[in-house]
This record gives sequence, C-alpha cells and structure tokens, in this order.
Amino acid sequence: MIERIKKLPRPVKGILFHLLQWTWCLPQNILGALAALVLRGERFRYHGALVTVYRKTRLLSNNSGFSLGSFIFMPEGWSDYNKRHIVVHEYGHTVQSMMTGPFYLLLIGLPSVMWSSRFTKRHAVYRTRGVRYSDRYPERGADRLGERVTGEEP
Repeated sequence: MIERIKKLPRPVKGILFHLLQWTWCLPQNILGALAALVLRGERFRYHGALVTVYRKTRLLSNNSGFSLGSFIFMPEGWSDYNKRHIVVHEYGHTVQSMMTGPFYLLLIGLPSVMWSSRFTKRHAVYRTRGVRYSDRYPERGADRLGERVTGEEP
C-alpha cells in the first residue's frame, strides 16, 4: 500500500495526507494543534507534517520528541544528527496515526508514553542490557515506517 501511495503525484499525496489527518485522525490532530499553539519555537515542514522545536518546560523536561497527528514536536538543543533521527522516528508515528485513526491515542500513544517514561527512568539499566528505545512496541514500528515512507534512516 505504501509503495502505491509513493507513486502518486505529489499534489495528490498532499491532499490525501491532509484529508486523512483532519478526518480519520481528528482527535490527535486537535491535540497536536493545541500543543502547537502552546509550545513556541522554530517551525518547519517535513513531508506534510508541521515540526515544532520547543523549549523545555516543566511538563516536557525529559528531552523527548512526540507526535500528535500531523504535528511533530522535538526539544531544542539537539545536534543535527539527533534532529534528523527524531523527525524520521516521529514521522513514523504520524504514519501509525494514519493507520489507526481515532484509535491511535489508545493503541500507539499510550504505550509510547508509558515506554518513554519507563525507559527514561531506567535508562542506565537498559543501556547495560543493550536495550535501545526503539527495540519495543510501538517505537520499532515508528522507526520502520518513518524510514520506509521518507527514505531516510531514523
């Protein structure tokens, strides 16, 4: 399916992307739009998604990126390599959002937040065991989809 979509003309892909985002993916896009209004910072487009580079806040202090529909957020101060990695990974979550629609927050968002929190708290333990953040559900899928759709490595 992804390969067929890749072959479509760019304007058609853009229309389909935004149509899906603002119908099938509406709940996460509403939350993403609200977050974009609150989180100020540099913004740029990436494959149709709006990326916001935000400043750390009390609520978002663990230096992680996140995706809500067609809105991607990443913390400021990362190297170009890390920015590229995180934007490809988070775009993978955007694709997961298009696949799961209104069920995204429950099926992908909640497990992702739980794993991110656990991984952040036990990072040293996981590092000694050779466990990477993207080794678990749904992060592995986000990496794979991000790479497959964008053609860039996460």
